[in-house]
Amino acid sequence: MPNEMEKNTGKTVEENELIYTYNRELFYHFDKEKGFTQAVDYQNPNNQIIIKQSWDAAQQRLYEIKQQVIAGKLSPVAYHMERILMEVPMLAAYMEISKWRVKRHLKPGVFKKLKSETIIRYAKVFDIPVDDLKNPEFLK
Repeated sequence: MPNEMEKNTGKTVEENELIYTYNRELFYHFDKEKGFTQAVDYQNPNNQIIIKQSWDAAQQRLYEIKQQVIAGKLSPVAYHMERILMEVPMLAAYMEISKWRVKRHLKPGVFKKLKSETIIRYAKVFDIPVDDLKNPEFLK
């Protein structure tokens, strides 16, 4: 049975592991004769573990918010906000509304009463169809 990461990415665990193994970074080295030099190299294993743990934590948070949306404790805005790793201040800036209004829109009761123009703006920010915001696939 596929785990949550496989469901979300469509890749197997082995394929996801390769993402962390073959990430490359820009490193700066200092040499007394040449000064600073740049080199693109693969990440060291310690950084790979940290990156993997960070993505795993993000996947876990997304799963927990999804469960709260299903339970009716949060609106779909919260799920999509977490899906694209956005926080309230950033979403408020993209929506050009105040932070307190975004926080209100995270409540399911308030979300259901939103005007269609506001929902369309959220859908554009999240780059999803309006129907996916109104009726998320995982709620069906």
